[in-house]
Amino acid sequence: MNFRNNLYFIDNVSRGEEGVSYQIHLNAEHIIYQAHFPGEPITPGVCLLQMGLELLSDAVGCELELDTAKNVKFLSVLHPEGQTVDVRVHHLVQNEDTSKAQIDFATGEQPVARMSLICRKTAK
Repeated sequence: MNFRNNLYFIDNVSRGEEGVSYQIHLNAEHIIYQAHFPGEPITPGVCLLQMGLELLSDAVGCELELDTAKNVKFLSVLHPEGQTVDVRVHHLVQNEDTSKAQIDFATGEQPVARMSLICRKTAK
């Protein structure tokens, strides 16, 4: 299941030598927030992993599937309402079959999550 244009929307993309930066916003009306948690919605960690995978796929320009997630750290709670989320895909290393990157999520100066993902190209 892809979350792009459903759970989150990309507002801005900036590509540079040091990686790709995204500004996204979350869909506070998404069904995930009805269960996690009613009255005090927060974004599940597994959703942040999936969003990281999708944004890494966007950064490299091809569909990827997760092979390994390393050093995953959830640093603060991410509420879905009223804030822009900055996502940075950096330390990107690609070869013929795999892509590897560090992905950082933050709201303003507040770090939300960090992860290192190793992904392989999907067979299509």
